Amino acid sequence: MNRMYRMISVFCLTACSASAAVWAQDYPARPIRLVVPYAAGGVTDRIARGVAKKMAEGLKQPVVVDNRTGAGGNIGADIVAKSAADGYTLLFATNGPLAANKSLYAKLSYDPERDFAPITLLASVPYILAVNPTLPVNSVESLVRFLKQHPGEFNYASGGTGTAQHFAGGLFKAMAGVDIGHVAYKGEAPALADVLGGHVPMLFASIPAIVPHLKTSRLHALAMTSTKRNALLPELPTLSESGLSGYSVEPWFALAGPAGLAPETVEKINAAAVAGLKSDEMKQMLASIGGTAVGNSPAEFAAFIRTEIPRWASLVKQSGATAE
Repeated sequence: MNRMYRMISVFCLTACSASAAVWAQDYPARPIRLVVPYAAGGVTDRIARGVAKKMAEGLKQPVVVDNRTGAGGNIGADIVAKSAADGYTLLFATNGPLAANKSLYAKLSYDPERDFAPITLLASVPYILAVNPTLPVNSVESLVRFLKQHPGEFNYASGGTGTAQHFAGGLFKAMAGVDIGHVAYKGEAPALADVLGGHVPMLFASIPAIVPHLKTSRLHALAMTSTKRNALLPELPTLSESGLSGYSVEPWFALAGPAGLAPETVEKINAAAVAGLKSDEMKQMLASIGGTAVGNSPAEFAAFIRTEIPRWASLVKQSGATAE
């Protein structure tokens, strides 16, 4: 009897494997849902929709963007983690759900490494450190000197507690050895509005948000948060070359699916996404927001995540951020 059970089990496993292989070969046979765990509008949504359009062209099926916001990206990530591993529900991931949130939140309903199939790292977009022109500084070095002369008197704004903007300010505070406070807003737009209004003197914000105000001199840019200068503003130094050697906070964007995705399916999605990044349309869009395209392999992206989790854990610790 035991022998019969073993034979039946082997038969079932073989049949299931064969069915999965055929399923993967036929993929995709219907529209694909791309869960974006952030609100519509802004840099994240803009990149997601550009990638979705190019993937749809490559996969010959619609790729529908579904914005599922909340809990720092955890709600959207949880939806994908618990979805069927068939390639029809994907996550437009960021450094939040796949790296920083593991340290930021006391408890997650998913595991960034165990519950997702890495597909590809798409792009990165750095922040700009900018100040209100009324602040008597013209460089990172002069800003640090000024803040040290006025300990505890000034704050920096961010788009919210636990955001990469918050971490950028926390790392600056730690590396520069300055005593500054943090004012968290419900999004980048209100944070920027208060800096423009002179209520808070400085912030770390996205390139598209800052650049229009540089042209009108309503803001003064001091440095980039990336390790290299940005092609959009090549004259602007990095924080690392402005006295904070090794400083780096660069938000990234990626694709992942639920764990268990067939390798053939992962490769098809990866190929479509990477090809899309190489299109003139995506190159122009990323260049316009100061982004840098990546487009690596699933294995390379998996290795990247393993190194990013402890790196963002350090940033979370330095910022002092906590979230429930």
